[in-house]
Amino acid sequence: MRSMEILSGTKPLWLFAALLLGGGPLLGALSGSVGVAAVVFGIGAVLLGIGQFRASENRAGRYIGVVLVLGGVSTVVDAGIWMLSGAGI
Repeated sequence: MRSMEILSGTKPLWLFAALLLGGGPLLGALSGSVGVAAVVFGIGAVLLGIGQFRASENRAGRYIGVVLVLGGVSTVVDAGIWMLSGAGI
């Protein structure tokens, strides 16, 4: 019973994360900015990790969520450094 409540709350989060993960590279191709694409992709990974962490019922699933969040945050920080230095334009 509890798993259905959790899954129903994370479904919109997962859909938005999938949209950002797929739209990040597309946005980069259309705008020509690798930095913007990496930031959007990283935010999508963070949202996917949060959804995975909240919906998981076992420890392995939560670890996957934590790894996705950490990887997404490092991608956003790295892309921000690129954009501030002018290399990610």
